[in-house]
Amino acid sequence: MERIYSIIKKIFNMEKLEVKKANALIAWRKADEKGKGLLENLYGKEVFEKRNIMDRVKTFGDALEETGRPDVPDFSDLPEDLRLYFKNQYKMIVTAEALNEGWEPDWDNNNEPKFRSWFFMSPSGFSFGGSSCDFSVASAGCGSRLCFKNRELSDYAAKQFLDIWKKIQLK
Repeated sequence: MERIYSIIKKIFNMEKLEVKKANALIAWRKADEKGKGLLENLYGKEVFEKRNIMDRVKTFGDALEETGRPDVPDFSDLPEDLRLYFKNQYKMIVTAEALNEGWEPDWDNNNEPKFRSWFFMSPSGFSFGGSSCDFSVASAGCGSRLCFKNRELSDYAAKQFLDIWKKIQLK
């Protein structure tokens, strides 16, 4: 009997299906109510609890986990003096993506606010100056991937990730 069980087990080798938490979170966000219920039954409701995103993303590592993005590429195909800039740009793009929780700006909608962080250089160094949102201004700011869906997220990203912003803005 044991031999038969072993043969059946080999024939129906039921490998464990593993899903990264980030992928489950992304699927849950995009799912309808039935899909959300299914995912909550599979992984537990606590995985999908609506904790504030600013409590979940405190570090770049948290942003990676939230988005499922890979760690920073080495950018070895770029000249060496440009690599640090692009590594930090990548870090901030992934962080903004995580903090925005799937929101993408609609650039055809002038009524949708899009917030960006502003920084200053002063005698005391590089610092966060505030967040702004303009509907009809033609200025070059942070780029579309580095804007936020509300002022609170923009302010948080600027203060919490000031070291990354500094490496983008000053190098």
